[in-house]
Amino acid sequence: MFRSLIGVAPVLFGIAFVSASTGLVATTVGVRLGLEAVPPHLVSFVLTGFPFGFLLGCLFGRQVIGAVGPVRAFAAFGGIATACALGLALVDDAYVWTLFRAGTGFCAAGLYTVTESWLNARATVATRGAVLAAYMITDKLSYASGQSLVASADPMAPTLFMVAGLLLSLCLVPVALARVEAPRVGGANRYGLRRLMRVSPVGVTATIACGAANSSLSMAGPTFASGIGLSTGEIATFMTLLFIGGLTLQWPIGWASDRFDRRSVLLGALVATLIVALAMAGVGRSAFALYILGFAFGGAAFVIYPLAVGHANDFIEPDQVVGVSAGLLLCWAIGSVVGPPTASFLMAWAGPSALFLFIAAVYALAALFTLYRMWVRRAPPTAQQGPFVPMPTTPAVADLNPRSAPDAGDAV
Repeated sequence: MFRSLIGVAPVLFGIAFVSASTGLVATTVGVRLGLEAVPPHLVSFVLTGFPFGFLLGCLFGRQVIGAVGPVRAFAAFGGIATACALGLALVDDAYVWTLFRAGTGFCAAGLYTVTESWLNARATVATRGAVLAAYMITDKLSYASGQSLVASADPMAPTLFMVAGLLLSLCLVPVALARVEAPRVGGANRYGLRRLMRVSPVGVTATIACGAANSSLSMAGPTFASGIGLSTGEIATFMTLLFIGGLTLQWPIGWASDRFDRRSVLLGALVATLIVALAMAGVGRSAFALYILGFAFGGAAFVIYPLAVGHANDFIEPDQVVGVSAGLLLCWAIGSVVGPPTASFLMAWAGPSALFLFIAAVYALAALFTLYRMWVRRAPPTAQQGPFVPMPTTPAVADLNPRSAPDAGDAV
């Protein structure tokens, strides 16, 4: 296992810089939008930019990688993303920012696709779970670290965007110097929405809800915190604790989902997130209370997507795992495009706390639908459930899922 992790260390270092830059820019943009009192329709444009670009990257990024090769594509995506980050420091126009954010989202999807394909090519059946866990930890901790950097400089100055561009440029170094052969990236075999609904209505519903709610918090959370009067340092701490909570509680909740009806655990996570969101809507300006609730929210909310994917995978054969997981990720991406602009308009109409009322409403609907499906469809025996698997980022990561076909990860 140690040798497998050493073999993927260069690409993990590379994606760590990407995640840190992504977290830094996302939080800085949200803080700036709040401090500058940008009109709601422009806020919705800017917040939609990254998830929309990411969705396009999931759909078309593999064609770019297949045309020029993974290393050249990684360099191109990294270079364009660097230019977009630096462009935010040069231009203070919401429409231009939207284009830059969309470009960053597209390139981020491409960078993650190359990374995850590389990890899959180096993993074996025995080490695939360890490699995926190392990737999850690297991605989440780096993203949280990037968010914490917001407190290091004035968010109204161009410094933070310049630091983000610097981090993105550094992602190219370990990959360019890697002494292992780059993987081939094939096309994604995705399931369509109608086919996914036949496999797992709960999986589809929970995934779309997760994309809409969690992306709204990731994108508009800094704007909310700025709107209630938190300082830049308090905003950075709040956003960082969200992701630390999401990382910390993945495995305990996953352990429970392997031993009980996974829908019951999913329902519990949905209800817990709903309750915490309502508490956050009414807590006021108490930074300490928001820290605690933010950690709890991240722990419950960020496990919903892998629980939904795991539940869907319980009803399919191993050779269908990649297609179902890739299709569900696109459902998540669609939700992430719809959620942030909706949340921003509600915040403009009813105040910053409307963000968490929106999130609570989304998860309430998902919880009710899950409860209904538990009544009309019997769960598979617990012994037949596959293991819980944390599921980040792009369709490529589905190849790393230990549930997929036994020979899918043997290429080394």
